Amino acid sequence: MATAVLSPQQLMHRGEPSMSSMSSWEVTPESSPRESPNPEQRGSAWRPAADTVSGMTAGKMYDLSTHTPECNWFGFADCAWRYTLTCFVHYWALCTEPFAYTYYTFKHNMLWYGSVGGFLLSLLLPVMPLGIVLLVIFKRIEGLFVEDWSMAGPGRVFFVKPKNLVGAFLWDCYLKQSMYVGQFYLVGTNNVAIDHTWKDYVLTKDYWRDALNRVDGRLPRQLGRWSGSALEMAHSLGKCDVVVKLPDSFLGIGDSFWSYGKEYSSMQDLETALKANYDGKEALVLEMVRPKKSLGVHSIDIVTVRTPNDDVKILSCLLWTDCTTSSSHSCRAGYTIDVETETITAAAAWYSPFFATMDTPLIGTQMHGVRQACITAVAAHRALGEKWLTAVGWDAMIMEDELVFFEGNFAGARTPRRIFLSLECVLEFIGTFAWPFGKGRSMRPGVQAFAAKRD
Repeated sequence: MATAVLSPQQLMHRGEPSMSSMSSWEVTPESSPRESPNPEQRGSAWRPAADTVSGMTAGKMYDLSTHTPECNWFGFADCAWRYTLTCFVHYWALCTEPFAYTYYTFKHNMLWYGSVGGFLLSLLLPVMPLGIVLLVIFKRIEGLFVEDWSMAGPGRVFFVKPKNLVGAFLWDCYLKQSMYVGQFYLVGTNNVAIDHTWKDYVLTKDYWRDALNRVDGRLPRQLGRWSGSALEMAHSLGKCDVVVKLPDSFLGIGDSFWSYGKEYSSMQDLETALKANYDGKEALVLEMVRPKKSLGVHSIDIVTVRTPNDDVKILSCLLWTDCTTSSSHSCRAGYTIDVETETITAAAAWYSPFFATMDTPLIGTQMHGVRQACITAVAAHRALGEKWLTAVGWDAMIMEDELVFFEGNFAGARTPRRIFLSLECVLEFIGTFAWPFGKGRSMRPGVQAFAAKRD
């Protein structure tokens, strides 16, 4: 197997800073780069002017997602109510934007469930809640033989079901319908956006690394790239622990964490491991960055949304922590964070049944660095040329004396959890971000019946 070293020009073509601009980033097993190189040469037009998030949050929608009440999350009443909210918004969309919603429905369902199955499901549009019920029953039977994508990786903690059998069935219906209905307001009739509800081909990890580089976001250094058969090195490997990621994967599926001296001890060992685990698959070889010791492995989950007037706001900020592995997808606790005060305000018990009964020792703790992370996330989202990309989930981590971003993702699964959290959230989202009447009242991309086209 061949090992190549990329030229600075090749690195720039791949969306990475050139080696000449990264010469001060010497990676050692004891330390990692402190900041992005040559900050004045990249992204100056998008660099935040101040260290405040005042005016950057999504108003009442942000408040409702951050300061959540204590209740019996994922009991029968909660599951039934949240599912009912998805039914309400389905019929609201069908009545107020029938042509766009019908177009989206056929495109979405035929992408997710195949040409024949998706077409037949879409014919049930007037009674789609019934169609979703039938789909959930079918998927449960199919799940006896084929693994569900949501349970295929360490991120399964976000999709576990309530223990109550009826509640579990309603929650399955909610998950399917909330993503189907909620994503309509995120992707509209834009074909590329609809495609990205299923698979990323524009929004790969290379795309997000480039986006964050442009606003001086700190990233794990890309040491090399596996082509599927050969390793192309950009920097000396030394004795660095590495993380290997698939460019177009999600929920930690396909991630590997390899320590020097344990999983590999030489370049040849690394190539052998890549050949064994990623034969025929392209993969990024990144430095392994370490969290602040007092926090342990964790992830700062920031969701930003594009507004109808083409600005970007912070919808919510969560902390995923108490992890059992090197991946934050193995978390056992989740919290909401007030980004202005950088204070943990409540448990994210509403997000998944897995977190409904978690202990909450971190409430009131300050998370220094979160404010700057949110400012960087907003700047990166504002700088994106893809206007159809209305919602982005950013993943970051606090190190000993700096903050590092891992990537962004289309927030097609994250945003509906906020939209359908309560009736107040539904009404606020529709009224502020997705009002179908009047010009410039909806962030939804594609054709709009009562406004100019947004792509």
